[in-house]
Amino acid sequence: MKESKPPLENDAPSLAGVKKEFETLLAREREVSRLKGQMVSIASHEFRTPLSSIQLSASMIEHYFDRLDRAKIFHHLKKIIQAVQDMTAVLDDILSLEKIDSGKIPLNRRHFDLASLGREILDEMQSLTKKDQQLQYRYDGEECCVYLDQNLIRHCITNLISNAIKYSPEAGIIELKTDITEQFICVQVKDNGIGIPEKEQPKLFETFFRAGNAKDIQGTGLGLSIVKRYVELMDGSVSFSSVENIGTVFNLSFPRGMNDRDQPVK
Repeated sequence: MKESKPPLENDAPSLAGVKKEFETLLAREREVSRLKGQMVSIASHEFRTPLSSIQLSASMIEHYFDRLDRAKIFHHLKKIIQAVQDMTAVLDDILSLEKIDSGKIPLNRRHFDLASLGREILDEMQSLTKKDQQLQYRYDGEECCVYLDQNLIRHCITNLISNAIKYSPEAGIIELKTDITEQFICVQVKDNGIGIPEKEQPKLFETFFRAGNAKDIQGTGLGLSIVKRYVELMDGSVSFSSVENIGTVFNLSFPRGMNDRDQPVK
């Protein structure tokens, strides 16, 4: 009768596999815990300034309402609205990151006019510009219709334009360019802002990364990480070039398929 191997010896390979899987899960859990801790820290820090602004402006209106002229009241109301928008943006970034990590971001491709979307985004963001900043739009290509997720591409463009406004000086020029070729759909955002230090550029798309020259400017370090993931969800790629104190150019590129060409130009 053939001797059977000891049970533990038979199970050695499977035990090694279980151990490796357990270590992977443990490392993942630690990373999730670390990210959650950073999210709480970022939210706490980023909420403090707008909450203080809301409290101050509300107190000014409450205590000096009868002595403030109409322009002053609207000035404080505008500050409150802006502060609420800033907090909403932070919450949106945190929620977006959580949805991406849990695979809950639905991809909803449909046909839409890219040129119209570009102009619409710049019109909406005009009110966020600094003194004498210019938002310019340029479109190249014979066709306007693309087949992408309009909500995701809107988020990407809005984030890049918002960053360009934030990190560019007064009277700076921010350009959005869209280009449709036979093979690719391209989106470019160019500014003449503070740029990204060369030694820090490899970390630019890491979650919570903030460049050393941007520490004093409000931000969570989540935006570009989310942009990169959204672009990749649509099978695209993102690249950039930047020179400190000269400016930055971001390029989003998406491959075209048959669905991009089966709709008439509108």
